[in-house]
Amino acid sequence: MPVANVRIKKLEGERKESKVTQININANSGILSVKKAKDKSIGDYLLVNYKYAVEYEPGLGRIAIEGSLWYYSPDLEKQYKEVEGKVELTSEAVTEISTVIIQDSLMESIDLARRLQLPPPMQLPKVEIKPKKLKFAMAS
Repeated sequence: MPVANVRIKKLEGERKESKVTQININANSGILSVKKAKDKSIGDYLLVNYKYAVEYEPGLGRIAIEGSLWYYSPDLEKQYKEVEGKVELTSEAVTEISTVIIQDSLMESIDLARRLQLPPPMQLPKVEIKPKKLKFAMAS
């Protein structure tokens, strides 16, 4: 994947003491800004600033992450264009960037949610055993 140097610049979490019977978890991510830059080891790349936020409603808590990453590609000139003071990216570039933002932010937010005693911001896998009894080898 053509993403490197993912860095968190701001990490916030808050849990409010609230008695709730049902929790709605809303997670959002977004690209804040993009600019072209150059590095001697990888050449031209895009410096992407991003945010990721999780809201626990009604008013139970929140998690906020802001960071940056480098996006590079051999086809960068085709994926990036400046138009009227704005940056246009191809859907392929946005998909690759957004995937890394969400993956990295989820890892951080799961750990922070655990520390704040909030539910994880995504459904974690559950094991379901169908048979009533299972057999295993005896440990030595």
